[in-house]
Amino acid sequence: MISSPHPLQILVIEDNPSDYFLFTEYLRLTKLPVKSLLHADRLNDAILIAQQVNPDLIFLDLTLPDSEGIHTFTRLHEQVSHISIIVLSGLDDTQIALSTIVEGAQDYLVKGEYDEKVLVKAIQYSIERKKILQKVVENFERYNTLIKATSDTIWDWDLREEEVLWNEGITSVFGYNPADVRNTTAWHHQNIHPDDRDRVLTKIAQCLADGTGQWQEEYRYRSAQGSYKFVYDRGYVLKMDNKPYRMIGAMLDITERKKKQEEQVRNQIETQKLITQITIQTQEQERREIGLELHDNINQILATAKLCVDMAINEEDIRKELLYKSYDNISKAINEIRSLSKNLVPPSLGDIGLKEALLEMIENMTMSPGLKCRIKANDPHIESLSNNKKLIIYRIVQEQVNNIVKHARATEAEIELKNNSHNTTLIIKDNGIGFDPKKKGKGIGLHNITSRVEMQNGEMEIISKPGDGCILKITIPL
Repeated sequence: MISSPHPLQILVIEDNPSDYFLFTEYLRLTKLPVKSLLHADRLNDAILIAQQVNPDLIFLDLTLPDSEGIHTFTRLHEQVSHISIIVLSGLDDTQIALSTIVEGAQDYLVKGEYDEKVLVKAIQYSIERKKILQKVVENFERYNTLIKATSDTIWDWDLREEEVLWNEGITSVFGYNPADVRNTTAWHHQNIHPDDRDRVLTKIAQCLADGTGQWQEEYRYRSAQGSYKFVYDRGYVLKMDNKPYRMIGAMLDITERKKKQEEQVRNQIETQKLITQITIQTQEQERREIGLELHDNINQILATAKLCVDMAINEEDIRKELLYKSYDNISKAINEIRSLSKNLVPPSLGDIGLKEALLEMIENMTMSPGLKCRIKANDPHIESLSNNKKLIIYRIVQEQVNNIVKHARATEAEIELKNNSHNTTLIIKDNGIGFDPKKKGKGIGLHNITSRVEMQNGEMEIISKPGDGCILKITIPL
């Protein structure tokens, strides 16, 4: 038998002295520990006592001077719903008994038909039932609070009845009016995009057949306006006797996330197209420059040397002078080819280091007569960079110095390289004529620099204005 954990406080609402006396005698015979026994003969007085004392249990007679019938119970229960109430009535009316139980009474005893044994069971069982009911109510309230706190659309699918219940998400997320929502499996399945429906339903059926405890899927679900939202849906299977009977799930709207992912993919494709286009343009530009250098410079030098040799063959008097001129022209051609080769093929950065390679590159470039270029790269960690990153930095410096030589009309330029634990920073600044970065279209040189920076997931910033030089700042993550 269930024992009471503590002495009880019991309120008896009874206007008949004989019935109250009989109840107290039976209560004494139960030998239950009773701390106090309170009595009221009117409902209004009883409500005040219950609210002040908060007893463990209330025995209620339905017929009182100030109230009668089922209305007596409902009035009391509205005021003290957290307290167990046992109806104690002189009427053996099954309908009234059932009505009070439905309204929340813990038990129904008929006067004259109970003794101490029935009473002790009624008291103990009623208290325990109320505790269980209170926990159920608390859990239900907690469940509703969680549902309100989440942005998910919660659904509850009864597999036996083929019914689906929804929370407010079906209205707030998908825009359906409550009156338009059908609690049928067919309505739910019809809202799945036709191209996704077979895949989703097949996976659910497979989950139920395999005995898997849960499933998840991404698909498109129709809103009230007829458009489709991308959702991430996951369901959890409940079983009875190892057979699934119910599935509870949560549907999350991921439309915005999908749009961002698609936009990111499009941007990546466009960036890759741009990089490919710039690479092709760079190759064509380099070919044109090589062709011009070979045709307009080296070819002319070699042609002059050939002419001198031809003349030396026929002119004995000036043969020696002509051969010397041929020798000088051939030497110039060799030096020009060597210079061109160095621009095209960088030195072995692993052998001489990045700073030395940059110094050598600047010395070999055709500089403006009045341009002085300095390099600040004293951080020893610069040389610990990978050869690939060193080559990227080398090419960027080469492009920007070319831009300064050709366009800036600068007298001073400075190249600064520095490292920290997260990235490498390259700053190239000059005191040239500058430009407006917002108005000036990027030439092939800046496009080459941009594409190289993007391939390293770096960041590039141009600070310039007309008449105030230019600062190119590039950050490449390590």
